[in-house]
Amino acid sequence: MRRQNVILWLAVTVVAVLMVYLLYHHSTATVGSKAGVSTNNNAGGNIAVGKAPGQSNATKTAKVFLVRPNQVLAMVNGTPITLWDLIPLQSTNNAEQQIDPVTYNYFLQRAINRELVMQAAKANGIALSDSQQQQLDKFRAEREQPEPGLVSKLSVNPTEIEFELRDAQAFMLQTSIMAAAGLAPNVTPDQVEQYYQQHIDEFGQLPADPQARQQAWQAIDIQIRNQIAEEIRADYQKQLDAYMNGLRAKANITTTHLTETLANPSIQ
Repeated sequence: MRRQNVILWLAVTVVAVLMVYLLYHHSTATVGSKAGVSTNNNAGGNIAVGKAPGQSNATKTAKVFLVRPNQVLAMVNGTPITLWDLIPLQSTNNAEQQIDPVTYNYFLQRAINRELVMQAAKANGIALSDSQQQQLDKFRAEREQPEPGLVSKLSVNPTEIEFELRDAQAFMLQTSIMAAAGLAPNVTPDQVEQYYQQHIDEFGQLPADPQARQQAWQAIDIQIRNQIAEEIRADYQKQLDAYMNGLRAKANITTTHLTETLANPSIQ
């Protein structure tokens, strides 16, 4: 089971790098086959992350941004955003990266949103709950657990683990912030009860016998949750978008202008 968990996390990292739980994020777009982050290793090896399957040689001459790992790419209320905040780099890699503009802008906006959530949580005195912290601790333990053979060689580095943990933490804090405002992405018992009371003619009165009442309610609960789940999630996303847009409107955000250049065809 541990081997399966590691392989699953590796697959998630290759496809979308940042899409663990978490989810956290305000941005729902995906880069998919457009992802094209590559790094020129000073030791002579080339490392490609998110390269689209079946990518032709012609795409290697596309326009890209050249970014240094410690280059300030944005400022969010005085906090700098660098490439380390966009993608999980190798801890010893200080080489200039080439990233296609679509991928770069997606990850940049995601990093900005993450920082806004972290700042908002701190400003409102919202921290991880004991349960959330236990989830992060469990995730760290699973990711750091050594595996034999090939899986061990493919395991991500500590920098990547920290990157994923920070992403998951931001997602959890974002969920807590929304919960404090009475909003949740999942159907709550109160919402089920309210819907039942509003549609009691559709479901009928509950039996008087306690055991029969419990059984009947369990069936009704499942039915109602299935009926309203999509609407609840859509409304939550709408409220979340509005909240994040509000944070952005109040924040002092500046971004660094980057000039496009031709990709280096020697970097795979």
